[in-house]
Amino acid sequence: MSIGSELTAARERADMTIEQLSAATRIRTGLLVAMEADDFSRCGGNFYARGHIRSIARVVKADPAPLLATFDAEHAVEEEKSRREERAVVKRPSLHPARPRWAVVVGAILVGLMGWGMVRLFTLPSDIEANASKSASTTPAVTTPVVSKSTPTPKATPKPPPKPPAPTHVKLVLTAKGDGSYVTLRNSKGKRLFQGMVGPGVTQTITNKGIVRVSIGAPANLVLSLNGERLRTTLYRFTVKPDGTIVKSS
Repeated sequence: MSIGSELTAARERADMTIEQLSAATRIRTGLLVAMEADDFSRCGGNFYARGHIRSIARVVKADPAPLLATFDAEHAVEEEKSRREERAVVKRPSLHPARPRWAVVVGAILVGLMGWGMVRLFTLPSDIEANASKSASTTPAVTTPVVSKSTPTPKATPKPPPKPPAPTHVKLVLTAKGDGSYVTLRNSKGKRLFQGMVGPGVTQTITNKGIVRVSIGAPANLVLSLNGERLRTTLYRFTVKPDGTIVKSS
């Protein structure tokens, strides 16, 4: 059993909701939902994560020692790996884009214009003579317009526009408000399309062919849009279809 599952079980044994636990511990609801999903990356480090675990255990009347021991066993190797990666980072040299040589470009344009002017200067008289001789030898032709009588074409009956095809894709846009919420999105086969925290000021867009199964920790902290239309729901778990309908999940 993971530490997130143990925190969830302890909260449910204390008969408390996420919002009640947040008010008692002064920990944001979005962070509490993420911790219960075994996501401690938003705690700001292992030191603060241990402090949050102690605060939660004190409110739900649970022993913090086993919880902290499980957390240390799962995250000690992870913390040492991140420290080694930070020490191995080497500053890369920055590359500056080459600036175009405008003087060379302008000079080439001026040379081209001067060459074109010289060609026109020497060829202009011959062009004038050729055009004059051509106009003198041409005899204007007079044409008489022919009026033809035609029968009016009957107007075709307009066909009704074809019906638009039924939508096959779901475009779901989630925008956080307040503290945001932890969200899990899956397709019809249970494959995970997105899982994580949609924090303050963040917008997450998912497009999938077929239905999308949605699980939200705090629905009041999200604004949802389905296929360009505002989706209003207070459900924690539901399924959205391409035609814009939603179905409550068990």
